[in-house]
Amino acid sequence: MLPVRVPARLAKTAMTTENTAFPLADVPEFRPRTGLMAMICAGSRMQVLTYLFVLLLCTGLYLEFFAGLNWNSGEVILLLHIVFGLIFTALFLIWIVGHIRQGQFRSQRQLFTGLSWFLIAKYILIIATGLLMMLPPVIYLTGTIWFWHFETTYMLTFLHLWGAIAATAGLLVHLGLRHWRRPAPSSCGGER
Repeated sequence: MLPVRVPARLAKTAMTTENTAFPLADVPEFRPRTGLMAMICAGSRMQVLTYLFVLLLCTGLYLEFFAGLNWNSGEVILLLHIVFGLIFTALFLIWIVGHIRQGQFRSQRQLFTGLSWFLIAKYILIIATGLLMMLPPVIYLTGTIWFWHFETTYMLTFLHLWGAIAATAGLLVHLGLRHWRRPAPSSCGGER
């Protein structure tokens, strides 16, 4: 009888005449998720974060360029932007911790890894500047009137808006690279 040739990626778990059982060490451990992110299934988690990001980008662009034309609707848009921003921040921070542990340190593609760290830095910048811009209204609710200097407000707005636009471009490239892989070497000795 001729020996059966088994691909290297299946060699550990392939059933042969010498090994008729699958090693338990190769079976990944299943840990059920708990908490808020467990309510959203894995496939839709990314969709929720993506839709929230798009909504925040659109409301942010409206606030930057069109809210001055009709400030009454601008107040409503600003409130929605703040509420959805807080929801996005909570969901993103919960998700990113697992995402970094799961794949960021094991990534083998340098361009993809570098872009991923850049994207995480952009999101941290967006979240930080958004929270800093929320300080004056929060302090106002406590009874004290305090605002950033105009230059500081302008800088925070600039970093928040252009950080979001850079994060949008980075996210599109990141998602494009996510599905790109180097062609696997031929298992037939280089001949096809």
